[in-house]
Amino acid sequence: MAHLIAVQAHVTRRSFRVQRGLASGELRAAWSAVRMMASATLLMGACGGHPRSLQGSGGVGEIGYAGAGNGGGGGRQARDWSPGASGGQAVGTGGMAGGTGGSGQASGGTIGSGGADVPTGAGGAAGPDVPPDAGPADSSAAGGAGGSPVDQGSSPDAGSVAVGGPITTSPQHLDIGVHDPSMIWSGNQYLLFTTGGTLAIRTSPDDLHWADAGKVFTAVPAWIAAAIGSAPDGLWAPDISSFGGTFHLYYAGSTFGSNASVIGQATSPTLDPASPRYHWTDLGRVVQSTKADNFNAIDPNVVLDAAGTPWLVFGSFWDGIRLRKLDVVTGMPATDDPVYHPIASRGGGAIEGPSIILRGGSYYLFVSFDACCQGAASTYRTMAGRATAITGPYLDRSGKNMMQGGGDQLIASSGRYIGPGGGTAWKNGATYLYTFHYYDGQDGGISKLQIRPIGFTQDGWPTLGAPLFP
Repeated sequence: MAHLIAVQAHVTRRSFRVQRGLASGELRAAWSAVRMMASATLLMGACGGHPRSLQGSGGVGEIGYAGAGNGGGGGRQARDWSPGASGGQAVGTGGMAGGTGGSGQASGGTIGSGGADVPTGAGGAAGPDVPPDAGPADSSAAGGAGGSPVDQGSSPDAGSVAVGGPITTSPQHLDIGVHDPSMIWSGNQYLLFTTGGTLAIRTSPDDLHWADAGKVFTAVPAWIAAAIGSAPDGLWAPDISSFGGTFHLYYAGSTFGSNASVIGQATSPTLDPASPRYHWTDLGRVVQSTKADNFNAIDPNVVLDAAGTPWLVFGSFWDGIRLRKLDVVTGMPATDDPVYHPIASRGGGAIEGPSIILRGGSYYLFVSFDACCQGAASTYRTMAGRATAITGPYLDRSGKNMMQGGGDQLIASSGRYIGPGGGTAWKNGATYLYTFHYYDGQDGGISKLQIRPIGFTQDGWPTLGAPLFP
C-alpha cells in the first residue's frame, strides 16, 4: 500500500509601502512587493507518482485544442488535491478541439510543438475559442487514446528549446501553489521556477502534472546581504531564459518595503536534473538599486530582440519599469549601452512584474497593476502595450504611452480567480503563453498557477485565451 507524503510549501512575504503623491497632492497607496508563496499541502505518491496527482487506470483523457482521440482509457486519474482528501472525481471521455472557427471533438489532443493555427478535429461540436496566432499548425498535434502529450523526441541537452513543448488542457481544477512563476520548455519537459526561499523548481511533461525537482541554491547567496545591508528571507520572482548556448536564471533579492534591491544571475548548461552537467553557478549581481535611486531592481525578465540580443526588463513601484541591454555571452550588462531605459510608469503607483515578447516586428510589454499578495483582497490585474522598438515607446490601443500610466487590461479578478498577475509572457515554439498566479477565492486566497495562450487580433493587439486548466 503506497504511503502518501504531505509536503508543506514554504511561505515568504513582502511588506507594504505607502508613498505620498506630490504632483497630485493625493495619497497613493503604493503596495510594495509583499510576495507570498502561499501555503499549500501537496500530496505525492511514494511509488513514483507526481506531486499533486496520483496515477490510476482509466480516468481522464486530457482535453486538447486539436487532434483526435478515443476517450480517457489509460489516462490519468484526477484527484482532489485538498489536504487529507482521498479518491477523486474522474473526468469523462470526450473533449474539445479546434480553435477560432474550429470544430470537432477529441479527447486528449494536444498542440504539438506549440503550433498556433489549431487544426480542426473530426466531427462534433465547436471547441474552445483559441486566439489566432501567426505560427503554422503542427500535424503531430493529434493525441492518442488517454491524452498522452506529444513526444518531442529530444533531450534538454539537444538545444531544442526553440521547438516548444506540447500544450495540454484539462477541465479539472488544479491546485498548484506558486507565486511569480516563470516557465520554459527544456527540450523534453517544462520547468517552473517560483518565488520563495532558494527558488524551488518543478518539472512537467505536459504543463499539467508537476513534480518537485529540487532548488536552485542550497542557501541564499551571501553577496546579497552584503550588497543590500541585510539578509533577505528568500529570493523573489525568478526568470528563466536561454541564450548564448546556456540557460540563464535571473532572480531578485530585496529588503521589505525598500528599493535597496539586487538582481542576480545563475547559469546552467542543461536543465536536465539527471544530467551530470546539471549545476547552477551563481554569477552574482547584475543590477542593483539603492534608496537613492528612483527605481527598484526586482521582478526581472529577459527578452531577445530581433537581432538576438538579450535585454533585461525589471521594476516595481517607484518610477516604474526599466530596460537594460545585456551581453549575449555573459548575460551581464552590456558596455555599449549603459542606459536604464524607462518604458512604463504610474508615477510612483502600483506597477510591477514586467515581461516582453517579440512577435512580427512588434514588442509587447506585459505588466501587473495594483495590489498583489493580499490573498482574496488582492487587486492585481494584467495590462499590456506594444512598441515597434524594444526601448519603446509602448502604447495602448488608445495611443496612451505606458510611461503615462497607459495599458490595455487583459485580465482582472473574476469569480474565484482573484488578482491575476505576477506572470511571464513567453514564446513556446510558435505559440505564446502567459504563465501567472491568481489568488483562489474559494480556497482562502492561496496563490495558484494558471496558464493562458496569448493570441492577437487582426490588427496585432494581444488577447488572452481560455486557461489551459481552470
